[in-house]
Amino acid sequence: MNPEQRLELLDGLLDGSISDAERLQIEAELIVDPQLRQEYYRRIRLDYLLEREAASLVVAPQTLERVSKSNWRVWSILFLTSAASLMMLAAWSHWKSRWKPVVTVSSAQEGVASGKLAATQVQQSARGFGLLRGQSEAVWAQGTLREGDLLPEGSLQLKAGQAHIELFSGVQLMVQGEAEFSVDSPMQVTVIKGRLRAQVPEPAQGFQIRTSAGDIVDLGTEFSIDAAEQDARVQVVDGEVEIRPHGSPRRRLTSGNVVRVASSGTVAEEREDLNLISPDQFQSMLEAQVQRHLESWQQAVADLRDDARLLAFYRMKPEQERSRVAKNLAAASSWAASDGAIVAAVPATDRWGRNGAALDFSRLGSRLRMTVPGEHRGISMLCWVKINSLDRWYNSLFLTDGHEDHEPHWQIMDDGRIFFSVKQPKDSAKASQQQHVYYSPSIWSSDLSGRWIMLAITYDVDQQRVTHFLDGQPISREAISDRALVENIRMGAASLGNWSEPMYRTDAEFVVRNLNGSIDEFAIFSGALSPQEIERLYRIGTPNAWQENDPRQ
Repeated sequence: MNPEQRLELLDGLLDGSISDAERLQIEAELIVDPQLRQEYYRRIRLDYLLEREAASLVVAPQTLERVSKSNWRVWSILFLTSAASLMMLAAWSHWKSRWKPVVTVSSAQEGVASGKLAATQVQQSARGFGLLRGQSEAVWAQGTLREGDLLPEGSLQLKAGQAHIELFSGVQLMVQGEAEFSVDSPMQVTVIKGRLRAQVPEPAQGFQIRTSAGDIVDLGTEFSIDAAEQDARVQVVDGEVEIRPHGSPRRRLTSGNVVRVASSGTVAEEREDLNLISPDQFQSMLEAQVQRHLESWQQAVADLRDDARLLAFYRMKPEQERSRVAKNLAAASSWAASDGAIVAAVPATDRWGRNGAALDFSRLGSRLRMTVPGEHRGISMLCWVKINSLDRWYNSLFLTDGHEDHEPHWQIMDDGRIFFSVKQPKDSAKASQQQHVYYSPSIWSSDLSGRWIMLAITYDVDQQRVTHFLDGQPISREAISDRALVENIRMGAASLGNWSEPMYRTDAEFVVRNLNGSIDEFAIFSGALSPQEIERLYRIGTPNAWQENDPRQ
């Protein structure tokens, strides 16, 4: 559906000239598109104003016949510029603040053809001069900072551990706690106290660190500082720096020089090296620790295969990069799913940094096809996913073909809410008329783009509860009503990362639902895992768990 057709449906919704099917279609689009909702509000306002203005005007019939559908927008603008219209606009705004349109979701609406409204683009913006490249056992006074986060403005306090910071100028900083500092710009950092080592590339020469004793300006390559309230020690690791003590002449230092600069302006030679780890050394240390953690996870996966609840566990292996089959590693279940057939998806780097050990689903038509047999009293699903963007209305995780009775659908809305539903049998006496969708709060923000996260969902029949998880932690719980409860879950033919509805259609046109991102592991369990089990799978399965000094570990 193109933008003009959507606007025509809005007009028809207002004047009551559309069919029930068209009404369901436009309601589904109003659910997911805030720009379209704003246009709907605007047209309600204009319709109200036009009726008021028309009531006060006498217009010849022949004149009305010449007013085309496209001309009413011009009339609207003219009316809105009048003082009377402005008064009515204020009255309508008060009414709008007290009224919200009620829109329900039906199973038919879930299958609306894709195609976003060409709305006015608003450029994204973010604040910060650098990001956290990596950390080890870091404790921040600001709370949890994760790898890839933009550094917030203002004072930063690292209470313990180590942090690798990457400024947008290209400067690499290693900070060792306890430290208090602020990133003032890509070319300047102020250190109240703490130990830092800076690698400065040629495009960032002139980068400076300000301390209570004076400023240190880089003239080429690498230096370390140990700053306190009354003085600062400076060591030139490689190249040259200029120190600018308060109240004293500037002085240049070259490789190997170590000095102490006092707040009084005096500069004294020192012999003891600062011995701070470099950013390159730190990254090598992280890689070694990730490798050790990967080996622990591989052992955990071997143990997991013996869990009789495990129906499917898919992951790529680097040595299988050319294969178009993903082996199901579940071994103990009598209802184990088939091996997965890879369609269009291409190998990608996984969360451990291994080439070819994940699947990228961003290519149009990408999916992993599987069959999951049997009936199951509740299910749990989890996946490690890296999302590039949410540029479809529905971004698929796991969808059964066609979405028949008893079948689950798991996907991400374009506003970042996780969508989960189980289709109720039509012949059930207690079934509700509308398919119930269990939404999570929005998980999405721009800083999650390109970052590996673990999503999980549990459909617990015994507790009658659906729980959404992000990175091992529950983010929402919702009760399953008696009318919505489906005790026996079926899956059958299904797709990971896309939707095949209906699978064997004869027309070439299809809804674009494929995930714009990568998945490196996906698992289905029969029954509901406990929150403790979900958290454990995250803790032993994330490469970054050991980097964060988390009291829950």
